[in-house]
Amino acid sequence: MQKPSSAIQFLLLAALPFGVATAADFNITGNSSTAQTLSNDQTGSVGASGVLSVSGSTVAITVTGKNATISNLGTIKQTGSGRVIRDNTGVNDLVINNGSTTNSTALMQAANADVIQMAQPNATVTLNNYGSLISLNSGAGGAQAVDFSNVTGANVVNNFKGGLLKATDADAVRPGLNGVVNNAGKIQSNIVKPDGSGSDGVDAQKNTGVLVFNLASGVIEGGRHGITGEQADAASNFTISVTNSAGGEIRGLNGSGINLDGYNSKQNATIINHGLITGYGGNGDGDGIDADGIASITNSSTGIIRSLNAYSAPGSGLAYSEGVSFGGGSITNAGIIEGLVSAGNTNAVGRGITLAGNDITSGPLSGTREGLYAHATITNQAGGLIRGDSDAAIVATGAASGYTITILNNAGASIQGGGLTSAAIKGNADKTVIVTGGVIDGSSSGKAIELGSGVNSVTITGGTISGSINGGSGTQNTLVVNTGPGNSFSYAGAISNFSKVEVQSGNITFSGISSYSGATQLSGGSLTLDGAQRLSADSALILNGGTLRLVNAGAAGQSFASLSLTGDSSVLLGGSALTFGALGTVVDGKTLTFTEAATGGYAFRLLGDYSSDAAFLSLIGATHINGVGAAYTFDGTYTKVAAVPEPGTYAMLLGGLALVGAIARRRTKV
Repeated sequence: MQKPSSAIQFLLLAALPFGVATAADFNITGNSSTAQTLSNDQTGSVGASGVLSVSGSTVAITVTGKNATISNLGTIKQTGSGRVIRDNTGVNDLVINNGSTTNSTALMQAANADVIQMAQPNATVTLNNYGSLISLNSGAGGAQAVDFSNVTGANVVNNFKGGLLKATDADAVRPGLNGVVNNAGKIQSNIVKPDGSGSDGVDAQKNTGVLVFNLASGVIEGGRHGITGEQADAASNFTISVTNSAGGEIRGLNGSGINLDGYNSKQNATIINHGLITGYGGNGDGDGIDADGIASITNSSTGIIRSLNAYSAPGSGLAYSEGVSFGGGSITNAGIIEGLVSAGNTNAVGRGITLAGNDITSGPLSGTREGLYAHATITNQAGGLIRGDSDAAIVATGAASGYTITILNNAGASIQGGGLTSAAIKGNADKTVIVTGGVIDGSSSGKAIELGSGVNSVTITGGTISGSINGGSGTQNTLVVNTGPGNSFSYAGAISNFSKVEVQSGNITFSGISSYSGATQLSGGSLTLDGAQRLSADSALILNGGTLRLVNAGAAGQSFASLSLTGDSSVLLGGSALTFGALGTVVDGKTLTFTEAATGGYAFRLLGDYSSDAAFLSLIGATHINGVGAAYTFDGTYTKVAAVPEPGTYAMLLGGLALVGAIARRRTKV
């Protein structure tokens, strides 16, 4: 006689070990302490008044089959050492819903383990959270709120506005390979244990391809880093993308806002920020963004990337609080990037942006940093501020890499250094190219730009520069001023270590005393030297189509190493004069016009006798002084060039020469 199916089911259940849950749909509306299991296409629900509370080490809900769905509107707790939800088989298409658009009180909580863990690589899972997932982690053993780190299939975490994903002394969220995190709520990890470390908001670990979208109301907060991840090894590729919307916040409470550990150019990060990214170092480093490898960072006009502090123990050297530290790539900034230091912290300095590779921790170079892993371009757009409150705004500190550093400081943008010793922009051995039409403020230290031993160039298109400009120790450095016709640029600082300084356009004024020994070339526009001997006497003057003007130069005027005329040019002397140590190139057919020459004095002089020099004679023929031709005399030391005397002056000169001749003849007869 066949037994009823209910009897067969009873016997099968009786044969199972005590405490093992069977796979079946479930709907809990009251209180239950029975662990549940879901298999293929099954659904488990906990109603708004329902409570599933499991103790011991048993998982509250185990998933063993594909297309399962868990929906919680009430409370699911694991009060012992087990997880709330776990898959250990690699299920596909698991959907976990905690709360709903009308229910933000739903709770999943683990006392001493992960809230949700997907333990196998081939799984696919989506979490939709409107309520709270909390890992209390009482044993401080590294229990996450969400752990998808082993997943290689599609994995998505959606934390909606009002939702909370929280872990204590552990990472809050670990996405899997190519995982996606969409956050409009709060993702939080905090550190409680005295020796606490780790505890990041989102930790990609070594999983490449992770995408994090922090939306307008989203907060990602790490007890250490807000968001972190790492390149597995030097041979592995690692990519990550983070987008922080306006109103979103990413913050590291004892680390970086975003920290990415890597080895080389195979680590690539894309970071787009419209909100706030902050780091704070309470007992260590604390950068806004620290990307060891390559990064493409865009900080919009509403974006702030800020390091609040960094710490090192006394005697351990300075700590550096850096808005951004990266190993190459690009930064486009229209907002604020800055490094600050907490009040009273005298063992740290704040930098805006540091360009360097990894720290070198062993060997003879220990304590220094590797060079860049790629070219680096920093574009500071109108309204953008890059600031170091007690050190450089932008500094390259790594070893020579062979890559080029390009800094574009657009009109309306500002680069501001701080402290008493560092320039606002400081270079290293790499080639550095600077184009600025904005503000470079090095007034704190008196140094605006201080470059290294590379082949460097600075181009000024407008704006203001406060502090000295040092081209570096290389021998091929150039400075170009090209503000455009009719536009003005005035500079009161000192210029040093350039092989050529060229004015191409605009009305340019130098009032500081410069020491560069390279050429000064005027190819267009005008250069006003306000004061005597504003430029080094070792500089060669090349007149290639521009205008030189002296004001307040007195009798001393201005001396140059040599004079070349390669284009039609003019000089306004302001009653002063020019002295040249030699004559350079004179191009036939080019004219030189002097005005404001002192009456009765020379306009310029050349060291030596040039009366038989063909190039000099060609120059004289092409020179006009105060509207008339030029004449020259040799006084035994200098060949002096002055305006051709008026006719009456000629008569007096000839009479004087005749008198000199008569006196000479009388002395001969005596």
